Amino acid sequence: MKRFLSVFFIIFLIFTIFAQNKTTNNSQGVRFKYKQVLGESCSYISTVEEDAYFDGILNNHAQIINRISTTVDEEKKDGSAVITTAFMTTTNTIIDGTKHSLSWGEEETVTVTRKPTGQLTIPSSSFMPTVRDVPVFPNKAVKPGESWTAPGKEVHDLRRLFNMNDPIIIPFTANYTYVGDEVQKGKTFNVIEIRYEFYQKNTRKSIQEGSTYASSAGFTNQKLYWDSEKGLLDHYTEEFEIVLKDIYGNEFLFKGTARAEITEYKSLNSEEMIAELQKTIDDLNLKNVTIKKGKKGLTISIENIQFEPDSPVLMDSEKAKLDKISEILTQFPNDLLITGHCADRGTAEARQKLSEERAETVAEYLKKKGVRDEYHIFTQGKGATEPIATNNTEAGRAKNRRVEITLMD
Repeated sequence: MKRFLSVFFIIFLIFTIFAQNKTTNNSQGVRFKYKQVLGESCSYISTVEEDAYFDGILNNHAQIINRISTTVDEEKKDGSAVITTAFMTTTNTIIDGTKHSLSWGEEETVTVTRKPTGQLTIPSSSFMPTVRDVPVFPNKAVKPGESWTAPGKEVHDLRRLFNMNDPIIIPFTANYTYVGDEVQKGKTFNVIEIRYEFYQKNTRKSIQEGSTYASSAGFTNQKLYWDSEKGLLDHYTEEFEIVLKDIYGNEFLFKGTARAEITEYKSLNSEEMIAELQKTIDDLNLKNVTIKKGKKGLTISIENIQFEPDSPVLMDSEKAKLDKISEILTQFPNDLLITGHCADRGTAEARQKLSEERAETVAEYLKKKGVRDEYHIFTQGKGATEPIATNNTEAGRAKNRRVEITLMD
C-alpha cells in the first residue's frame, strides 16, 4: 500500500517537465504552456512523511522516497510529445539515526503522450502515474489571483490491500489558483495552488469481482513553485489525506505531507562518454576500473575491490581509489546507484547481505566526501547472481567481487 501512496504525491510533477511560461508582465498575465524538447531529461526526488491508521489507531509512520526520471522521446506535429517515465519507490524508512542510504526499490516504466495543454494518453492497464491530467493549464494568459478548474483522475493500486488485479480510476475536478509570485534564494517563482477532493463507492460495474474494496475518499492541497525563466517546476509542497474502506467496515487512513525537487541532467550513457571517462580512469592510473553502458545509465565498475575478509569494512587502499573516482563523479549532477556484487562463496543469503552492506559502505564514503547527499544516492546488492567471470578460479572470483557506480539516466 505504501508504494501506491508514495507515488501518488509526486506523479503530477512528471507532466510539468519542460513546460514553458511566456510572460510579458504580471499585469497582462502568464501563459503557462507545455513545451516538448526532444531528448530532454529530468529526474525528481520526492520525500513523503506519512502516518498510517487502522480503524483510528496509529499503525506506523513512514518516510517514503520516490525517484522519477523522464525523457522526451518523440515530438508530434500537433505539439504533443511521447514521454518515457521510469518510476522507483523505496519503502524503507531512511534519514533516521543510522543515516542509511536509500535502498533501490520497486520499478516501473510507462510511456505517455501529453498534449500541449496537459491532457494525457496512458494505457488503461497501467497503474502509473497515479494522478493524471494534473496540472492542466488554460489556453490563455492567467493573472495573479485568477483561478480555473480542470478534470483529473486518480488511479489507485489496490492489488495488495484489497485483492484487485486492475487499477481503480476515480475522476475529480481540480481547482487551480495562480496566487502570485514569491522570491526564494534570490529567484522569483510563480506560485500555483491546486486543491481537489475525490470519492468513489464500490459498484458491480466499476469494481472487479472478488475484491474486498468498498470505497475511497480524500483530498490534496498542493503548492507549486514554477520557474518562468527555465519553464519548469522547481519544487513543491503538499498535504494530503486518503481514506480507504473494505467491505467488512475496516478503515485505512493515510495522511501526511510531501515535498519534491527537480534535477536536470544529461544522459551520459554513450560510446563517446565511455571513451572519454575510460581515458580519465587510465590517466589516473586506476587499476581494475572500467566504464560500460547499462540499462540505468553509465556504470563505473570497480573490480577486485578490497574489503576486510567476509566484511563490509573497506581497505584503506580502496579509499584512495574512491577519492580519485569522486573527482569524476562531482563533475556530473546525475543521481548515483551503488550496486554490490560478491563471488560465489558461502550461502546465497550471506552473499546477498554482504553485497548490500558493501554497497552501503561505498555510498556512505561518497556521501562523506560530499559527492552526493542522502537523497541522490541509492544502493542495492546483487549477491552472486550477476557474475562477469567464472567462479572456478581466484582471478574470476576477484572480477566478480566488485562494486558498480552508475550515473543514472
